[in-house]
Amino acid sequence: LEGLENILKTGEEESMSTGGHNAMATFVAEAEGLNKIEELQQHSNNDIYEKCIGMLERYFGVDEEEEMGGIAPAQVEGGTQFAFSAPQGLGDAGAPTFDFSG
Repeated sequence: LEGLENILKTGEEESMSTGGHNAMATFVAEAEGLNKIEELQQHSNNDIYEKCIGMLERYFGVDEEEEMGGIAPAQVEGGTQFAFSAPQGLGDAGAPTFDFSG
């Protein structure tokens, strides 16, 4: 993890000097490294967990709260009710849909 963090740090320093984005973070994400870092958050060693959280927040713009954000239902306008719905972006796989409005 320290080696990966050094690569990401170098990419961040380069992006600051060129005014571009962190190409190293893009390469890591394209190589499914972001998924591996997220998986390591489940590691029993708290130091590894903390290192992963720090890398995700610093180099990938992921907040710890964002990771769990999709679990809580959205509040309806007015804030007294919750709106429940199926996850978006799964495509139409012929699954039945439900309408609880009536």
